[in-house]
Amino acid sequence: MSTAETIISTNEAQLKDSILALINGIQENPDKASAVFKAKSKLENGFLTRIKTRNFKFVSDEPVELGGTDQGPNPVEYVLGAFAACQEIVIKAYATVLDIDIKSVKVEVEGKLDLHGFLNLTEARAGFESVTYKTTIETNETDKEKLKTLKHLSVARCPVLDIIKNPVPLSGSVQFITY
Repeated sequence: MSTAETIISTNEAQLKDSILALINGIQENPDKASAVFKAKSKLENGFLTRIKTRNFKFVSDEPVELGGTDQGPNPVEYVLGAFAACQEIVIKAYATVLDIDIKSVKVEVEGKLDLHGFLNLTEARAGFESVTYKTTIETNETDKEKLKTLKHLSVARCPVLDIIKNPVPLSGSVQFITY
């Protein structure tokens, strides 16, 4: 076994140990299953926003043809990217637990948006009309049942897919500070 194969094998074992430890911890103490994720954003200039989540900072902007300066992906592109990444992570996590060796996972995702709704020109919805994706998993696994299970879990247990597909209870407010 080469050094690279040893490192990959060690990383796979550590990944599997981490996932199983998380599962066992939640099974032993179901209260640990609740996770809260947060983000803050501030409009800087034009459509350029600065976003912070955990210790990460990034920007969002609109393309020039939509009035932005194209300094970063726009919010709907982040949603599509989040979905693609989530699919890849869910597949890797479940494949690891199922002992399926994954060579690569690639996701192509496309969202169709009618700007009439966003621009308040009609009653069309402001969000995606549809989202389509193609997930390609490269593996040397031949066990059809394991692959069927992985395929099912990639759709049934992907949090971002669930967020896009199903209504999520939402609460909030819009406040004004006037001078």
